[in-house]
Amino acid sequence: MIDNSFEEGLLGLAFHPKYPNDKRFYLYHTLQDPKRSVLVEKRFADAASLKVDLSYTRVLLEIEQPYWNHNSGIPVFGPDGYLYLSTGDGGDANDPHEFSQNTFSLLGKVLRLDVNRKTGALEYGIPKDNPFVGKPGHKAEIWALGLRNPWMIHWDFPSKTLYCADVGQHQKEEVNLTAKGGNYGWSF
Repeated sequence: MIDNSFEEGLLGLAFHPKYPNDKRFYLYHTLQDPKRSVLVEKRFADAASLKVDLSYTRVLLEIEQPYWNHNSGIPVFGPDGYLYLSTGDGGDANDPHEFSQNTFSLLGKVLRLDVNRKTGALEYGIPKDNPFVGKPGHKAEIWALGLRNPWMIHWDFPSKTLYCADVGQHQKEEVNLTAKGGNYGWSF
């Protein structure tokens, strides 16, 4: 049975910044049982025809989701070549688990990952200049926090500005100029 009253499925796709020489691309989507958001790396067998190499899939990141909504998320590459990924607060109203301000959680954040290398047992690298690298009590992947359901992020390459569209709860929506280490206040 398919339940149509949810915000799940394919959330975003990004081509590697060196495409078509590097034939990798990245999908961010949701899966069930258990409910989670997944960032996967795929590649094209042939870049000209966009034929996907069905023998290759690398799961970079899985984030457990407590609810069916506020999964948000879109992967984009920045001018620095790193992958930025927005994540929702996990759902329900008022961020009941306070994930957005919880620096042990990847929910309610913008993450910054290096897809070209690995750090420790992770399937991706942590850029050394991420704002919380080495800071106790903080996930090193976090670029910015305090977001509710950031459904779109976009880099303006000439100005090197990251914009983030975030869903408000009742009356207001916002577009943030998203800075390194920024806290955008949700759910406070």
